Amino acid sequence: MASHGSLLALVRERGGLSRRQLLDETGMSRGTLVGRLDALTRLGLVYEAESLGATGGRRARRIRFDDRGRVVLTVGIGHTHARVSVTDLLGSELRRADLPLHVDAGADAVLGPALDLAEKLVAAGQAERLAGVGVGVPAAVDPHTGWVLHPTTLPGWEPDAVVTAVRSRFGRPVVVENDARAAAVGECRSDTETLVAVKVATGIGCGIVVGGDVLRGAAGVAGDIGHVRVAGPRPEPVCRCGRTGCLAAHASGRALLARLAPHGFRTLADVVADLGHPAVRSGLAEAADVLGAALATTVTTVNPHRVVLGGTLGVLPPVVDGVRARVLDAVTERARPAVEASTLGGRATPRGLARLVVRRVFDPDAVDELVALGAAPGG
Repeated sequence: MASHGSLLALVRERGGLSRRQLLDETGMSRGTLVGRLDALTRLGLVYEAESLGATGGRRARRIRFDDRGRVVLTVGIGHTHARVSVTDLLGSELRRADLPLHVDAGADAVLGPALDLAEKLVAAGQAERLAGVGVGVPAAVDPHTGWVLHPTTLPGWEPDAVVTAVRSRFGRPVVVENDARAAAVGECRSDTETLVAVKVATGIGCGIVVGGDVLRGAAGVAGDIGHVRVAGPRPEPVCRCGRTGCLAAHASGRALLARLAPHGFRTLADVVADLGHPAVRSGLAEAADVLGAALATTVTTVNPHRVVLGGTLGVLPPVVDGVRARVLDAVTERARPAVEASTLGGRATPRGLARLVVRRVFDPDAVDELVALGAAPGG
């Protein structure tokens, strides 16, 4: 017999059903169904929508998931900026603002202004209900606690800093995820797609999605290719993690800027603005070749439909073309995926975060718990 949460999941999946259809689908008694729907209605999770026409008696109405006015707040924290968005439940941005920052400044200096901005965006809505908050960070994250793991890229951040700060501000369910993994979820075109998404900006991040689910691994670091040691130009560069020869030390934006500094390049925007410079062309070609070689192993292991390259550098044609050539040359014909630039750009992360929040908040077990507590997500 369908629980409250399973019943809601069925209504969401099918886009709404009549009571008669729900009885047929679930096999539950009419009295049980009425009781379940009443509880879900009181919590604002379902409502009676349009009439389905006369059926010889009372007009049947479609029971729909009540997504009216429900929104998700997403905060995508990068190395040098944050993208704060209010989205609908599908992840489409309704309002957005950007904030320059430096993650090295510490958790309080980053999260304080970012969440101040988030509060303003939420307050700007009318008749909206906040379902939950999703935060993307450039670090590995424990999927159960939301705590940051091995924070090489977030020096000085307490593991629970993000979860604690967000919960204290908004009092809503919080999902914290690695930004590249969130982008991978956002890039997926269906729940059956297997996809590898790589973000190349100041750092390098990678997310792997198989059949709609994020691949996390035993220690929560699946896809963390930035710190895989790779073959590259000698001598091996020193990585921020303290080791030598990591992919990020060869092919990240930070590594590229270090090589281009003698030529006057200070930011990634400088690089993008002068792609014709010989040193830029050479640096991007070298980075793409090393990245493509590293990705070839991932592609052979995972066998994705697509490899999507995002981030300030990842979407550049010289990088996409270089990675594609290296990957297609290294893997067998049957394993060759499409290798392409992201068409979503910065929208991928908020879209993915919103999807992850919705999955968490409206998971059948979570809904059953809400019904037991008599509380609903979003008020």
